[in-house]
Amino acid sequence: MRVTEEVVGIVRGEATVTNYTFSAQPDAELRFGEFVVAQNREGEWVIGNIRKLENINWLLSGGKSTYHALQLDLEQYGDSIEANEELIATVRILGKIKVNGGKVEVLPNRVPIPNGRKVYRLSDEVLRAIYNPGVGYIEVGNLLLRESVPIYLNADELVSRHFAVLAVTGAGKSNTVAVMISQIVEKLRGTVVVLDPHGDYIKLKLPNTGKEYVKIIEAKIRPEEMDSEELADLIEVAKNATIQREFLAKAWETVKHDYPNLGGREIIEKLMETINDWIRHKEAKYWDGAKQSYLTEELKSERVDTLRGVVLRIRRFLRNYGALLTSEDLISQIEPGKANVIDLGPLDEGQMKVVVGKLLHAIFEARVDYEKARKKLERIKEELRESRVARTSKLDEEMRELEKTMRDIEAKSKALAEPILLIVEEAHIFAPQGEHNDAVRILSRIAREGRKFGVGLGIVSQRPNKLNEDVLSQTNTKIILRIVNPKDQDYVLKASEQLSSDLLSDIASLGKGEAVIVGQAIALPALVKIHNFKSKGGDYGGEDIGVVSRWLKRAEEEEREREIQQIYEDEGIEYDL
Repeated sequence: MRVTEEVVGIVRGEATVTNYTFSAQPDAELRFGEFVVAQNREGEWVIGNIRKLENINWLLSGGKSTYHALQLDLEQYGDSIEANEELIATVRILGKIKVNGGKVEVLPNRVPIPNGRKVYRLSDEVLRAIYNPGVGYIEVGNLLLRESVPIYLNADELVSRHFAVLAVTGAGKSNTVAVMISQIVEKLRGTVVVLDPHGDYIKLKLPNTGKEYVKIIEAKIRPEEMDSEELADLIEVAKNATIQREFLAKAWETVKHDYPNLGGREIIEKLMETINDWIRHKEAKYWDGAKQSYLTEELKSERVDTLRGVVLRIRRFLRNYGALLTSEDLISQIEPGKANVIDLGPLDEGQMKVVVGKLLHAIFEARVDYEKARKKLERIKEELRESRVARTSKLDEEMRELEKTMRDIEAKSKALAEPILLIVEEAHIFAPQGEHNDAVRILSRIAREGRKFGVGLGIVSQRPNKLNEDVLSQTNTKIILRIVNPKDQDYVLKASEQLSSDLLSDIASLGKGEAVIVGQAIALPALVKIHNFKSKGGDYGGEDIGVVSRWLKRAEEEEREREIQQIYEDEGIEYDL
């Protein structure tokens, strides 16, 4: 394997095991971020990339700084000015390379590079071997400065150790996520669930298979799964309205006890009917779960008024969101080997948090139960094969229970019988810094424990500094597109062990669709041009509203109306707009 291309310079000045500088060969075309290679004291090839480029002219670099002084120098030295021009490059060392057939491994460098050693442009062949180690990798783009070098991410690391896609609005987050989804679903036939608050993926069409492996699922609310506090949040009972919440809890527990088979809109209507009965009779008869009996409480006029306020909120909720109530389990609609897009658009933000918290909790608990049962069953079978335990009726019963647990989960959704990737768009809505709702708690748990149970997490956000630090810091691969807010930059740096301050400086200058990728899913940190999903034949919707085109279209329609009106007026005919 060829390691080097042309000579680009000679090492000079102070060199350490992490950095060195070199004087550039005058005809070399060097750019910031370029990959170069040189030999250390032990003859090992050490790769790095250029982190600083300085242009110096030794004739003009004296103490003279005024315009007129420099003008005199230009007249005096003439053509020799250009001959004294020098480009000095500073290189950050990435490691030494070990070539083994068609594979390249990057190892820590322990020896500095001596002065006088030649520096070469690193070959595309080596870069391709570094960034595409083999099976189980997904292609997301090309090296920004080497279009012929595709960039691949390790799907196992990406999913099991989680990832984040961070950028300002319009920098290409949705395009990046769509590229990753298409690779995971079409190439690896993985199962992906996308939580989509703003309808960015409701038109998702994959480049090679169209909509065959895409399922759009309308997010609906299953109220019977909720406790009274979640229901109170859903119908927007204020947190400090303790009396309203207390009576709502009593009515809710009573309805769930008396009508265990009711769900969806019906159970909410039954709740309203129960509270209206209490108001009518000025007496609340409710089920007390702790005492396992019905209790009765007389309602004074102020309590009746309180209950009327609860009924008003329930009625308003049914009017605005009744169509979104269902008794169908959302999980049962998730299909394996597909991109399952959960359209959260019809819900308001508070309802999204409740629904997402419930959905993620159910998915995670099902995966935990399934994997625990599977592993225990495999262990028992292995022990039986190796005669380490005796087969007994008790052991057979335990095995049947474990198999039943697995069958029950598979019956609910086959997607839960295998690893699953959860992608949370606008993650700052569901896991905001300083908030402790159910969605935050389950996202934090998935971030910490998901790897053990085959639940991957991808968080996507345009407001990194608003994200829960515990969740963000657990994502071991960061795909960072353009970020200009200094607070966002500092927050991302703080939450990213692999992101150095010099890489952070690249982020503000990135163009649309360009990203810094760091972490365990990529062989080396890289500046990447992400593939254009739509130019590859895919689509996902989520485009910005064409503001100017909409204005101009309306103006054209107004102009046509005026022209028609003028024609009618010229003919003496009354025109009705």
